[in-house]
Amino acid sequence: MSALKISFIRHFAVADEVIPPLHFAYLASNLSRKHSVKIYDQLRDRYSDEQLIETILQEKPDILGFSAFTKDIKHIHDLVSKIRPKLSGTKIVLGGVQMTMMPEETYKYMDNLIDFGFAGESEHAFSLFVEFLDSNRSGVGLEEVPNLIWKENGAIKRNKMNFTENLDDLEFPLWELIPPNSYPKAPHGAFMRQFPIAPIVTSRGCPYACTFCVAGSISGKGTRYRSVDNVIEEIKYLKKRFGVKEIHIEDDNFSFKRERVVDFSERLLKEDMGITWALPNGLRLNSLDVKTLKLMRRAGCYAVNVGVESGNDGILKKIRKSITKETIRRKILLVKEAGMDVGGFFIIGFPGETVKEIKETIDFSKLLPLDRIGVSYFQPYPGTEEYNKLVERGDYKFDLANSKHSLHTISYIPKNLTRKDLKKWRFKAFTSFYLRPRIFIKLVKEIRSFEHMKYIVKRGLRWLSN
Repeated sequence: MSALKISFIRHFAVADEVIPPLHFAYLASNLSRKHSVKIYDQLRDRYSDEQLIETILQEKPDILGFSAFTKDIKHIHDLVSKIRPKLSGTKIVLGGVQMTMMPEETYKYMDNLIDFGFAGESEHAFSLFVEFLDSNRSGVGLEEVPNLIWKENGAIKRNKMNFTENLDDLEFPLWELIPPNSYPKAPHGAFMRQFPIAPIVTSRGCPYACTFCVAGSISGKGTRYRSVDNVIEEIKYLKKRFGVKEIHIEDDNFSFKRERVVDFSERLLKEDMGITWALPNGLRLNSLDVKTLKLMRRAGCYAVNVGVESGNDGILKKIRKSITKETIRRKILLVKEAGMDVGGFFIIGFPGETVKEIKETIDFSKLLPLDRIGVSYFQPYPGTEEYNKLVERGDYKFDLANSKHSLHTISYIPKNLTRKDLKKWRFKAFTSFYLRPRIFIKLVKEIRSFEHMKYIVKRGLRWLSN
């Protein structure tokens, strides 16, 4: 058996945050150490496509891996089309959300530019796949590699999708390939208390049925957890090896089990590492009480984000958010009572939404004791319930080659609204919230450096211009 050269590319994209690509680092760490693995992060290092292609052609990896959201697929198609003819011996692999949600369509769109695809979580599956390519003496055939999408005799085949049940079985991300202190002050959530920052994932899966979200399809409906011991061990490693001072927990459902939140917070207090932490990806409020929130605050948690989505109870019910405006208001007050900053995520342009309902959302954002907000346009993500309904009714036609499914681009316009309406009300939502003196002054005070300020200003201008 020989050693293979494996390269992963995180391609450049317009992004509000520049954080380490954990998905590639997890894939790398769960491979045999005999293989040589590199991660090229174009988003962090800002080299051009031409520079990246030249580097890859010189490297001549045996396996070249990409990951794509829907909005990225055309860029990756164009990038790979320049690499493929010159690296005929390289196996090119595509994973990510778009491949998971539309495997056959995505494989066909890439049109012989890729050799294999992967759906969902694939640490163990990708390791099996690499060993298969390295030496078929392992006895593992392609049909035995879970999550694999491949072609046989011209037909696209999709193997059964599996999830890692015991997350402690996974090695920590190979942080040496993505050192946290090599990333700029542009974290998820924009703000920070200390630097360097490391994003970590302590659980996977989402049991909720929000009609606009793909989380459950990507990582499963059942929530799976790393043990608190395992998480604390990784934080200790990050602090000792890279000098990390702050952790951003990227879970979809960190707070789903209150007892685990308590255990984690108590362990942080006991270890006394001086670590601050935040929850920028969103915190489900349903299960938390003020006692638990105050414990989190004492343990170093200073900020959380909350997926509010709408200020209209009818919309919240329609999208199956499983929470009401009154519960949202009451729970956010508890977070503030515990002494933490709160950011709120909102969406405008849901199917059937009216101007009156959008105004209710804007008014609600200002009635809540929020410190920051994010306002996104509704996106009909492939595979979601909303997407399926729109396509079935003929109200939306998906074009993979020209998809613009980012939170800040308009890819769907409700029948009773116009593009101008959506842009106007999103601009109104931002300006009416942030131009209040209390909010604006607090935001300015939280800027940590000139470098940090540049990212905040750039982000703000991009939000206001879209």
